[in-house]
Amino acid sequence: MISGVWPMPTPSDSIEPVVVGLADFHLPAIPEPPDGVVLRHDVWLLPGANGLYDAAGTPIVESFLRRGFDLGHYPHGRPEPVDGAALSVTSTGKELARVVYVPYAAMTHFGHMLTEFAGNLGSLLECPDGLDRIGGIESVLVVPPRAASSITALSELLSLPANRLFSTASLAKPVRVLHAVIPRPSMMNRHGLARRHFGHVRRLLSRLYGVDAQLAALENDDRGEKLYLSRSRLADDARHIEGEEHLERDLKGLGWRIVYPEQLSLADQLGCLAAARTIAGGVGSALHLLMAFGESFGRRRLVSLGQSADLSNPNVALQAARQGLPFRHLVCMDRDPASKKDLRLLASTARVAACLEALAADHSW
Repeated sequence: MISGVWPMPTPSDSIEPVVVGLADFHLPAIPEPPDGVVLRHDVWLLPGANGLYDAAGTPIVESFLRRGFDLGHYPHGRPEPVDGAALSVTSTGKELARVVYVPYAAMTHFGHMLTEFAGNLGSLLECPDGLDRIGGIESVLVVPPRAASSITALSELLSLPANRLFSTASLAKPVRVLHAVIPRPSMMNRHGLARRHFGHVRRLLSRLYGVDAQLAALENDDRGEKLYLSRSRLADDARHIEGEEHLERDLKGLGWRIVYPEQLSLADQLGCLAAARTIAGGVGSALHLLMAFGESFGRRRLVSLGQSADLSNPNVALQAARQGLPFRHLVCMDRDPASKKDLRLLASTARVAACLEALAADHSW
């Protein structure tokens, strides 16, 4: 649990009618997501479906992507029962002996690859023949329709031939499956993060970028730097922080290093993170790359900037707790009323920069 109250230094020359302070993340005492798999027999794959259904047409809940503290949020729509009697009538008549089904497998968003992708496919990455080990010899990997565009990349990542991997988007009719295996995820968005997830992230990055040796060399490369991960140069369709470029200017004046992760190679991003003692940035994907270092990342301190704790995604707080990183969440933003996704600062950039500098200089946390 991450809790407690920490006083927020306020520059004496800055009096503003807003509150900029440190939030408490009162996280529920959720145990680590369990390891292992869910086994189901006599199930159905439906064209374009986001999960599996049993013979009666009831959705198998573990096969659908779920988020939230109570796992009550289905980002791709809450699954509804179907007519079980009609499944065999409308089916192809063919059966699959064994499949492994994962509810998230898209390779289109780097941040989600470090979280839900690694969480759902991590067990298949643990050894070269991961699919055989999890599902059995000649089992087939099945993914949801949103991963259809990633089939080729998945095949290369997992070294699978084309006949052992497909998306439900490719089905024209229901297909019966005799035995289905659903790996239990090591990370569930806004719900839980298992320590084994760090190994999944590391193996994923190793296969994609070959960074094993570099990670081992960087773990003790703390140079005491103050690092700010900026969102200001992300693509227009990404979430931005209004006026962030002015915050960067103020932080540079205080000796902070500003980086734009999307403009760096993965190796350079890891090098920047390893050299820092204090790492700050808006709540988002860039902070998740710290998971590559697992629990061996020394006493780096992590500061996320965002809205109040009840409105901010708790994934970074969960991550920091599992990694053993000292963590603070600076409440200094709210929604920009002129935008559906962007944020705006609650105070002047000079004040926010002074708060970050005070946290970096405070060695008590």
